[in-house]
Amino acid sequence: MQNGQERIRLEPMTEEMYRSYFSEYENDPDLCLPGQTYLPYKFSEERVAQYVRRQHDRKRIPLAILCGDEIVGEIIIKDIEPGVCAAMGIALKNAGYKDRGIGTRAERLAVRYVFDVLDIPTLYADTIRSNQRSQHVLEKVGFVPVREDQDYKYYRIDRER
Repeated sequence: MQNGQERIRLEPMTEEMYRSYFSEYENDPDLCLPGQTYLPYKFSEERVAQYVRRQHDRKRIPLAILCGDEIVGEIIIKDIEPGVCAAMGIALKNAGYKDRGIGTRAERLAVRYVFDVLDIPTLYADTIRSNQRSQHVLEKVGFVPVREDQDYKYYRIDRER
């Protein structure tokens, strides 16, 4: 899966790719929920191995976001109900990859993957209410807000028939 400009593509995430991704990963302090304490991410092989196991145990589809040959983020397709719906989450490895259109192009590729390859007609996503950047990207890709609560804003996009 590819998209123009900086050659953004998605590939299935491997354990080796996760090690590379998390070796440069930085938590975004702007994404803490109210009342949460910001803690910087500290890389460890064991944490990466646990994370990979959790993805497999929860039957998720983790996709690496590649810009050229560099892993710059991940998209996870989760809560999959075959033929019905799924949910999507995205994270870029650090702030240096934000505001470059990478997340928007990656999300568009992920939506096409869910609709065309997985044949799932409805995709959900959510974002922390204060994360206006993520909300803007979701809406630009075609997601529409469906509800919100104290902490999150929830979105949905449906495949056109």
